[in-house]
Amino acid sequence: MPKVSVLVPTYKPNQQHITETLESLRAQSETDWECIICDEPTDVDTHELIMDYMVDARFQYFRNEKCLGIGGNWNRCFSKSSGDIIACLFQDDLWEPDYLEAALKILSENQSVGMVSMNHRYQYDEDLWTKDGYELVQSVKKDLTDGKHEGKEILEWWLKKNMHPNIIGEPPFVVLRRELMEKVGPFNEKMPQFLDVEYWLRCLVNTDWYFETKSHGAFRVHGEAASAKNNESGTGLYDRLTCFEQLISNLKGDLRRTAIKSRNRSVQDMIEKFFNRVKHGKSTTSKGGGQVIKFVVRHPILVGISTLKAWKNGLNKR
Repeated sequence: MPKVSVLVPTYKPNQQHITETLESLRAQSETDWECIICDEPTDVDTHELIMDYMVDARFQYFRNEKCLGIGGNWNRCFSKSSGDIIACLFQDDLWEPDYLEAALKILSENQSVGMVSMNHRYQYDEDLWTKDGYELVQSVKKDLTDGKHEGKEILEWWLKKNMHPNIIGEPPFVVLRRELMEKVGPFNEKMPQFLDVEYWLRCLVNTDWYFETKSHGAFRVHGEAASAKNNESGTGLYDRLTCFEQLISNLKGDLRRTAIKSRNRSVQDMIEKFFNRVKHGKSTTSKGGGQVIKFVVRHPILVGISTLKAWKNGLNKR
């Protein structure tokens, strides 16, 4: 059994990107790993693109019978894995040669830690409007100290920031213990955009977290990436509501009260973002509308007050 299972879910990969990604994996100083590639069935012949890597027995390729979506494909990769340590690598991101070695060392020396976030840079292949969001992540991370953090303490700190931005990080730069993943369950396949944050929340309730401040790779930002397409279309705009409702239902005491206050602030923020998208002519999707209706029915006064505040803020900005 390998030390690490590297999960690579693929969907219409760019040949240059996936080649650079797999080369960064093959260049790892830690060599005891398996790579599980689960490919969505599309008109792109991914197997042909990665044929040169299949001579290495550490690489395993599986083609899905139908498109599973982001969360579904992550879960299928995990179901095919066998390592005690799990690392996800997207088809266009890059790891430094010491990435796996450094993560394994941290986990070996910190037995209460089930999740390690590896700092990284953002590689902007295009000048996208989402760039400011990534720069905000880098700015907020400067407030975090290197090393181990008690899970519920960092959860409280994050909630006070309304779970924004995603300080735990993108999945290609988070390394987890298998036992933690089995405990918290699979990724939420109904979420198109916020499913990583929802998963990190479940993890923090159950484990300590380690932040490695040294940069160990690059998250590639480009227009064809799933996150960029979701941001452009507005897909996942309402996922945060579901995250809050699920989290609050599983918390007690002061941490639950903190989560409720964070949710209330975030509702106004989400409404302002919706108004802003409409104002600037950006599309908004009806996907997720059902969860919004349920939320409004459950919290009509909160939604009414937040909508009024958001509308007034919009007027003040004119």
